[in-house]
Amino acid sequence: MNRAKQRDWVFKLIFENQIKNIDDIDQAFINHEIDLNKDSFLYKSLKSYIENYDNLENIIAEQIGLKSLQRMAKVDRSILFLSVNEMENLDIPISVSINEAVNIAKEYSTSDGYKFINSVLGKIAEKRK
Repeated sequence: MNRAKQRDWVFKLIFENQIKNIDDIDQAFINHEIDLNKDSFLYKSLKSYIENYDNLENIIAEQIGLKSLQRMAKVDRSILFLSVNEMENLDIPISVSINEAVNIAKEYSTSDGYKFINSVLGKIAEKRK
């Protein structure tokens, strides 16, 4: 599975986690019939997201406010968590992470959702510099 497909699955699993907590990463992969490779980007990304959830939430909430984050559509929230996790914990270049997040938003979010995602991630990236 290429990196883009793995990232798409990570997004879907983060979205699922927004609805019901994923307690067991291994079981989440089995439930979706995903081949479990603990060295894969997919596994490392989901594990990092779960381990660093509170920090990721704080980074995003600093930019848009906790209430706004909590009221935000789960799709957009999941995309932000995915991208911020990549930037903070997985050493993915910022431009790559933002570009991939925008592409996912164009596919799964509202017609203008990608603009919001791009704006928030751009502001978070600026603070990282």
